[in-house]
Amino acid sequence: MLLFWDIGTLNISRDGYSTWKSICVNNAVPIPPVHVTQGDVLVLKVRNSLDVPTAVHAHGIYHNYTDYYDGAEMVTECGIPPGENFTYIIDTTDQVGNFWLHSHIQSQLTDGFRTPFIIHEKVKPSTYDEEKLLYFEDWDLRAFDDQMDIYSTLNIKNIPTAYRMLLVNGINGNVTQPVAFVPGKQYRIRVVSLLTLFWIKFRMPGHTMHIIDQDGVACDPVEVDGLDMGPGQRFSVLVTAYDTAEFNYKYNVTLYANFINPLPGIQPRYYSGLIEYQKNAPLKHIPEVNDDQLAWSNTLDLQARDGMPLLPVDRQIVLSIKKFTPKLDIPYYTFGDYAYNHSLVPTLFTALSMGDLAFNSSVYGPQAQAHVLHYGESIEVLVYSDNINDHSLHMHMGEYQVVEVGPYGDAVAHNRPAVAFQRSGPAPMRSDVVTIRSFSYIKLRFRVNHGAIIFFHCHMIHNYKGLAVTFIAAPDLLQKHMKVPDEVTRMCKIQNIKTSGNAAGNQGFDLTGLPPPFLVNRG
Repeated sequence: MLLFWDIGTLNISRDGYSTWKSICVNNAVPIPPVHVTQGDVLVLKVRNSLDVPTAVHAHGIYHNYTDYYDGAEMVTECGIPPGENFTYIIDTTDQVGNFWLHSHIQSQLTDGFRTPFIIHEKVKPSTYDEEKLLYFEDWDLRAFDDQMDIYSTLNIKNIPTAYRMLLVNGINGNVTQPVAFVPGKQYRIRVVSLLTLFWIKFRMPGHTMHIIDQDGVACDPVEVDGLDMGPGQRFSVLVTAYDTAEFNYKYNVTLYANFINPLPGIQPRYYSGLIEYQKNAPLKHIPEVNDDQLAWSNTLDLQARDGMPLLPVDRQIVLSIKKFTPKLDIPYYTFGDYAYNHSLVPTLFTALSMGDLAFNSSVYGPQAQAHVLHYGESIEVLVYSDNINDHSLHMHMGEYQVVEVGPYGDAVAHNRPAVAFQRSGPAPMRSDVVTIRSFSYIKLRFRVNHGAIIFFHCHMIHNYKGLAVTFIAAPDLLQKHMKVPDEVTRMCKIQNIKTSGNAAGNQGFDLTGLPPPFLVNRG
């Protein structure tokens, strides 16, 4: 499938309240969702008409030995310079489900560079009649870079302009087109969170939802009252329509963030849309139910349909989320002793060019927070968080098993709900995004089954503020099996970025010229 994207900006109001330059594709906003069928090869030809570099990340796609198409600037590629063209080739042979395409460069995602990417089965499953797509975006009142003074302060809790709006299928969530239902039919509702900072709770009162997949991984059906979704998460649910068109119904969406103080009418914000059985039919009244009385989506309640058993643990990597303020009251977040920052050479090119030294994490520089993994290893990532923020943790190049959560730190003292201990079943659900709640820990497991540069990061703006690590998986296999196309290295040369050497572009362990990273004060 061939697709042409010209990336630019368009001055437009998407929420009905504010007008500013949204990132657009082919002069269109919102960016149209991309639909392919499993086995298609998406050839995405991109023209960068912005005045800064850009890149396209296919969120959730494996990229077996084509990491240079992953779109993670200075991790697996150099990005597309202004005025240049680049072609991404995305093979969908091994995957089906709900994914998305978005920029991986600073605030471009927040400013509208995002759209669903749906890989359909070759043969439609017989378990439903039709499908619908609902996708959600949180939307600022002005461009993200114009309000870094808000998001970079310690007083964000008390700044009303930090409260975002909700877009549903690209426009204000309260004026989105109705979801049309035909009596008696069963629907697959694809629900995609393109959120960047806030969470949503999605419900269809009066209708029963059964989760059948998360993040492109099929699961045994589980009945829920609603979906509680963080940035980047995707679900499919089966919903059976009523046998009569006597009434129409509402679906409800709550946009919320636990790091901003409640403000009546603004935080959280409430949205609703119409489930339409028949035009002008009366609206069915469904009594309100408190959230704490409802069954919400929970990855640990799901079991992978393929029955893949719980992985053993060959090695455990412990990460601890910390917030710190090195200077000027600008907070950073980190998984380790240093805040993540880009190298001077994309990490992939360091792994490819350093020979046996690619197994030594030092060549990637302290700012990359690199962990070198060996082929065949089963890795458990144990993440602790004792700060007040929830975080949405995303892993590139594959999925992890979500194994266990539990309390950590003093949630009660910070007016946060305590997280209950829970462990997965015998076939843990796999996903590429998971929420770690404030004052909790989470255990994730995955196996190294090919060479890759696996970027693991918070999918909120904390990614820009240091909350990321790099897993260097089987660099020997990368060196053996990967050949980087000339077009990829040409993007680097145009920007005077080196494509070999250590993190500083030097040989051996000489990191001269690499900017010093922010060191966390653990005292």
